[in-house]
Amino acid sequence: MKKVFVGLLVLVALSIFAVQVNYGIFSDVTTTNIWNLLGSGSSSWNFVVQLWKYPSLLGMNKDGTLIPSAAAEIPKIEKEGNMYTVTVKLRKDMRWSNGAPFTADDVVFTYTTVKGMEIPGGNWGGAYEPEKVEKIDTWTVKFYFKEKKTMTIYYDTLMTAIVCSNYWKPIVEKAKKQKDPVKWLLSQEVIDPGITALNLGKIEKGAFVQVVKQVPNDKYWAYGEKNIYYKGGGFSIVNPKTGFKWSTGDTKQPVTLQVENGPFVDTIVYKVFGNKQVAIQALIAGDIDYIYNPVGLTAGETEQLKGQKDIKIVSNPQLGFRYLAFNMRKFPMNVKEFRQAIAALIDRDFICNQVLQGRAIPLATPVPPANSFWYNSAVKTIGEGLSMGERYQLAVSLLKKAGFKWDTEPVIDPKDAKNPVKTPGKGLKGPDGKPVPTLTLLSPGMDYDPMRAQTAMYIEQWAKNIGIPLNLKLTDFNEIVTKAFDEVDFDMYILGWGIGRVPTYFRSFWHSKEMAPDGFNTPGYNNPEFDAIVEEFEYADTFEQARKAIFEAQKILAEDLPYIILFTNPMIEAYRTSIKFPFDNMLDGIQGYFGFPEGVRRVQ
Repeated sequence: MKKVFVGLLVLVALSIFAVQVNYGIFSDVTTTNIWNLLGSGSSSWNFVVQLWKYPSLLGMNKDGTLIPSAAAEIPKIEKEGNMYTVTVKLRKDMRWSNGAPFTADDVVFTYTTVKGMEIPGGNWGGAYEPEKVEKIDTWTVKFYFKEKKTMTIYYDTLMTAIVCSNYWKPIVEKAKKQKDPVKWLLSQEVIDPGITALNLGKIEKGAFVQVVKQVPNDKYWAYGEKNIYYKGGGFSIVNPKTGFKWSTGDTKQPVTLQVENGPFVDTIVYKVFGNKQVAIQALIAGDIDYIYNPVGLTAGETEQLKGQKDIKIVSNPQLGFRYLAFNMRKFPMNVKEFRQAIAALIDRDFICNQVLQGRAIPLATPVPPANSFWYNSAVKTIGEGLSMGERYQLAVSLLKKAGFKWDTEPVIDPKDAKNPVKTPGKGLKGPDGKPVPTLTLLSPGMDYDPMRAQTAMYIEQWAKNIGIPLNLKLTDFNEIVTKAFDEVDFDMYILGWGIGRVPTYFRSFWHSKEMAPDGFNTPGYNNPEFDAIVEEFEYADTFEQARKAIFEAQKILAEDLPYIILFTNPMIEAYRTSIKFPFDNMLDGIQGYFGFPEGVRRVQ
């Protein structure tokens, strides 16, 4: 009896001292399978609870500096015969949460599995680049490339997520024996080891996702590891437990920030809310500590939280954008002048300043201004600076230029600022004389993102005013993703991207070799000139060469318009002062770090 009593005391003590934080999210996890997670199952909600647990060879710190992650140093690209090679020395101190050491076997297994099984998905693009990945020894891996795609190698291939081979190898071998190996592999819902102490626990659909500590602090290789930032850009990684050290830049300058790795909590519960208002009320009440939201808070939501006790609001430049995509495989979306006409109708300044009350920033390119090195400020939107009446005129002239006609042609008075459309267009016909079919614009609803929903409503009305038969469908986020990325069955949709600092995503989103459903090129955009510019960027030996190519690529996209880039916005977030993050002033905000699962602390 005494032993049972002592056991109960231990359980009580553990429950008293266990530290938990609660985050709010707005959608269920749809997959726990990493192969699917970085394929068609990619979404912010799947990423936030699990993507951070997978290592990559290289990474970037908060200032955008290239740093080693699972690698022990930044490797060089070398010429060997008719190939380019990168030899990567690995850290020897990393361990998976199942206790297995992180080795060259994990790296080789990941890349060869993706390429050998042809795993679909734009996020796996980097793994397809090497011709061969070879194990030199336990802690050394050698990559072989046909071409010297410098930017792609460093910022895509070597930043690919790596999986635990001793867990996945038997599953992949079983998959190879199935009738459809890839389909079978992607359908497996498992919780695999991470390189972190925290990992997925219980998942209750429609209610919560639990992340729990699986490795005690005293056995966790990364516990206490420090990232040290110095004045002038110097940076160091120091692990006092294992002795690993790496530095770049001037580390003799004063320290400006020191970030220590935890975890400092035992459990993170991601509570699933049906809409943001319910989540905001939960934040105010103290039921959750932080709202994870890849699109941030609206102006109204920010006002609602201002002045609330124990709540801190932070604003950062966002690394992302909202966009309208065309399915260029279908008529009339395959006609450039039609896409340009839709673009001409969209008054971003009105949307951002009037409709969205200054919460958004008009954007002409897929590089936000805050990412200043890569942003081409010379790129303008079609119709920029025109009045609404002039926009209608321009849209009509673009359609007529391409051979479109109406049963009743729209009559526009550009001098009438309040009501420039005197006669709405009716019966729009294509150059072949056949009626333009009713088109559907898919957009997330007001509960998910009112900024996109409101924008979509105006686009629908502007299009209808000149006779474009466009119907808006406000629908579930996951339905849009399925139709656009899996089924590729849509006319137009509005979504948003969170993006990286280095624009390797230009290839993923628009290169002709990245067509959905295998890649992320949902429009089906195919422009050899653009492809060549992207490849020029990838092969660049210097950042200046790469920058010149991306500037040109932005100009081409603004003309061809596979996407209409709509706007970006400040990333405004809120959290309770009951928790503390390592830092909250950075490009793309707290959400860009998935809420710092192994850095967040509970404030006593």
